[in-house]
Amino acid sequence: MRLWRALREVLSGRRRSPDFDALPIALVHLDATGALRQANQGWEQLSGHRLRDCLHLDHGEFLHIEDRPVWQLALHSLGEGAATWVGNLRYLHRRAELRWVQVRLVRHGDGFVASLADITAQMPEHQQLQARHRSLSNLLDGLPLMVYRCRNNRSWSMEYVSAGCRELTGYSAQRLVDSHSLTFNALIHPADRERVWHAVQQALRESRPFAFDYRLLCADGSEKWVRERGRGIYSDLGELLGLEGVVMERGGEPTRLEEVAAGF
Repeated sequence: MRLWRALREVLSGRRRSPDFDALPIALVHLDATGALRQANQGWEQLSGHRLRDCLHLDHGEFLHIEDRPVWQLALHSLGEGAATWVGNLRYLHRRAELRWVQVRLVRHGDGFVASLADITAQMPEHQQLQARHRSLSNLLDGLPLMVYRCRNNRSWSMEYVSAGCRELTGYSAQRLVDSHSLTFNALIHPADRERVWHAVQQALRESRPFAFDYRLLCADGSEKWVRERGRGIYSDLGELLGLEGVVMERGGEPTRLEEVAAGF
């Protein structure tokens, strides 16, 4: 109640109240184009800029350049009738520091009102996980093998395959993921399909990894002997969620890098 009472006083054009500046969050009032009309002291703490230096400037200028199109889409969505927009954007502090901010934007009269909550402290772990995922994906996509995650059904419905599947099978990752017209089971030689199915099910019953060789039917019509190594993946309650592993062209023992990929 205190927040909205203080905010209403500002939006109505009355004098700024002490409550408005004391609120523990940045609040900004923008005109129809997204330019800054008014803000509290929380904005000055978040941005590092004095309010008088920011008035009438496009709010998008304070955002990381990659997030400015997202901001414009948010304004547009509210202009088209959306009730509210919520998202995480990167703001550039005056000291050139990057701040992650959760933005809640609503339409008000002929302009907009936004609350800006600094969530920078919550982001480093998330960003590190994303960076590690990108690095691992780049590593796997550069290997001449196919890393996969799939469902335990007769089609071996693929949820993820690495880019190496093209070199291995002749098909792109996009052709194999969630495909009903081209299943991975269809690529296994008909004489090997039942053996592969039973070998995986036996390994799952015994809660152990599996490894075996079989023939693949490639996009160019050729047959290729491959070696697969994988395991079941389970929920915290022990429920089978699917399978993950690696398929590589057969030829000697797998390298240490391939063993690491098999544990992905």
